[in-house]
Amino acid sequence: MAQHSDVLQLITNSDERESPCVQRGDAGSAGRPSAPSGRDIRIAEEPSVGCSLLRLCGDFDDSRSRAPSAEVHEDVRTGSVGARSESKNAAVVKGVPVEEHRARNTGDKENSSEVVQDGAEEKMSGPDSCVTASRNNTSLEEQDAEVVRKAREEGRVDVVFPGAVTQDGCYRFVSEILKCVLYQRQQLPMTYEQLVYSQRQQQAAAQEREAPTPRPSQSADMDQRKRRQTLQELEEVLQQLEALFSLSRVPRVLLSMGGSVVLPKELYEINMEALALAAGAQSLPTSSCLKQLFRTLFVADLLSDTRPVRLMPTTVLALAHRECGVGWFRPKLQFRVPARVKHQMIALSTDPGACEGRAADEPDWQDYVWFQAPFAIKGYCI
Repeated sequence: MAQHSDVLQLITNSDERESPCVQRGDAGSAGRPSAPSGRDIRIAEEPSVGCSLLRLCGDFDDSRSRAPSAEVHEDVRTGSVGARSESKNAAVVKGVPVEEHRARNTGDKENSSEVVQDGAEEKMSGPDSCVTASRNNTSLEEQDAEVVRKAREEGRVDVVFPGAVTQDGCYRFVSEILKCVLYQRQQLPMTYEQLVYSQRQQQAAAQEREAPTPRPSQSADMDQRKRRQTLQELEEVLQQLEALFSLSRVPRVLLSMGGSVVLPKELYEINMEALALAAGAQSLPTSSCLKQLFRTLFVADLLSDTRPVRLMPTTVLALAHRECGVGWFRPKLQFRVPARVKHQMIALSTDPGACEGRAADEPDWQDYVWFQAPFAIKGYCI
């Protein structure tokens, strides 16, 4: 007990006698911990650690449940005391009561368990999302395969829109398909937009020239005239088609290429009988419908052909109401769609499930007749 009292007296003294105190304790008892350096225990900054050390020294011989000296040495070296006191006063660890420290540890464990649970849920949801994406890709691949099969075996491409479209949208479908057919079937050396841009560039360059230029060669002059004539014919047909769509519903359009209208070499039909029409916000955006349309045409590969195709005239026929009042197109009351030619059909329709609550407005197709453009579009090549 004299050795213990020496330890108590020396610890309460100044910092200069702190080291001899520990040396006496070491000489008297070999099992006691050696004094750590000031870097390990900062008594001035953390007085609660010193109080814990005093309590432990006083209970060294009285309590057999005290932790071994090696563990105390490790706790003191790291700046914390892990031994539990039987006293009613709570032990202090770095200025924090044990109860508060335990509460914090309990909260940390709960938070960590929540994080682990969230991570487990994410792991569970990850494979599900991958499976869903894989199923969607498989379904899309199956749809594309069916589109290709129909195009090759039946010469038909079905495009089903998830909603109603506008009347102006129907005109856009026909006009863009007409431009695409002329280009894909080698009746135009470039797309319609490129032709228009090239023509405007040449006109602007001719107007900017002040000095007289030499007359172009006969072949170049002929090429310019053919291109100008083709653009004028195509623009006229597009304008009149837009007027026809504003006067009547047009459920079918035929593009007859080569030969005569009765017996053409190639025949393309745009069928829109199953399209549901609406106006304003009740209809789908035309741009999204065009993307879907041309993606399906690209997958079906309906218009491409590696064989060279010679130039041939293209005639446009449209089915419209007999009393629509159109004056530019010529009615063909006795016309019948040729059945002995290669007939390619692009069928546009609306998903029946998207128009369940809408009243069906099916027109009487018996009152509709065929109208033919007064001239054919003559293609040209460079």
